[in-house]
Amino acid sequence: MKKKFKCEIDCANCAAKVEAAIKKVDGVIDAKVNFLTQKFTLEAEDDAFEAVLAAAVKAGKKAEADFEVEI
Repeated sequence: MKKKFKCEIDCANCAAKVEAAIKKVDGVIDAKVNFLTQKFTLEAEDDAFEAVLAAAVKAGKKAEADFEVEI
């Protein structure tokens, strides 16, 4: 499953750092964090999507405290 979420990220460098951290989370197939559009795209298996999403947001906030996702 692939879903897009509105997010808040301060700069392109921060977006790259958050994206790299999220891609390391178990269960993440692909992730994109776009500073210009303020969008976060997550691709993960359907059956574990909610758990992977929660772990991805947590990893993103750990990498950059100002990272916010509207779920």
